[in-house]
Amino acid sequence: MRSEPVSPAALLTPVRLQVAPGHSPDPRPPVRIFVGTEPVQHRAERVFFHALRKVRNPARVYEVYRMLRLPGFAQGRWRTGFTNFRFAIPDLAGRHGRALYNDVDEIYLGDPAELFDRPMGEAGYLALTPSDTAVMLLDCARMAQVWTLERAQRLGKKTLLELAAEKPGLWAPLPAQWHARDTEYRPGFTTCLHYTALNLQPWHPTPEQYSYHPHPLGELWRDLEREADAAGYEIFSAAAPSPAYGDAAARLAVPPRWRLPADVARWVGHAASVVTVGPLDAAGFGRVQAVELDRL
Repeated sequence: MRSEPVSPAALLTPVRLQVAPGHSPDPRPPVRIFVGTEPVQHRAERVFFHALRKVRNPARVYEVYRMLRLPGFAQGRWRTGFTNFRFAIPDLAGRHGRALYNDVDEIYLGDPAELFDRPMGEAGYLALTPSDTAVMLLDCARMAQVWTLERAQRLGKKTLLELAAEKPGLWAPLPAQWHARDTEYRPGFTTCLHYTALNLQPWHPTPEQYSYHPHPLGELWRDLEREADAAGYEIFSAAAPSPAYGDAAARLAVPPRWRLPADVARWVGHAASVVTVGPLDAAGFGRVQAVELDRL
């Protein structure tokens, strides 16, 4: 008996790019993008979002799911901190509709909605090759027959790819412009560029592991980062905080259940002002309040 699909809200909350002001809403479904990422890739992640914002259809909604530190996965031999997350997408997407998958070390140079809407025929997923899954378009209902959250958590990448290969016609080729790896990039043709050479990635995510060398397309990535810097762009802000912020704010809003020991209070002095953790002033986004401590 098959398990019930996992609600994406149970594990992931999307970053939503809403219809831009002055545009009539596009009636087509939101473009759902799942990004495999990890903490050391914070610079790459920010540039991924900035590049997407530049090329998106302003009349359409985009939902970007950051697959970061998902629980329950056996990460033993993974090459990255997100290797198997992609195989959980059919369940995380509710086993219906379509979803795009991207590794975080990629940038969109064309609107991914064009790939999202592409005819798939009877295929379950599009990728450059059956095993090169760093960019994919998935039919979540079809792929849920093979790739589930439980399997993604338990099985290795090789086994999961073999399960898909057992079903003829499940894979179909992805057009080359949607996954250009490093020097495969062609100006005016490439719509998604993947910085695959780990020792050449322009943002140097793991200097303790690699001696970095210049990437031939490094300036393209750095130009995007400079644009984001100049615009003051961040994925999350006070107006649109991260999902973790709401949880932290709720915890910090509860007054501490302790009192200063008498000897510390005497040292502080009468009605001394000290900074404590909580309650949090949510309007100030990260501001902690000073409280007056009377002599004990």
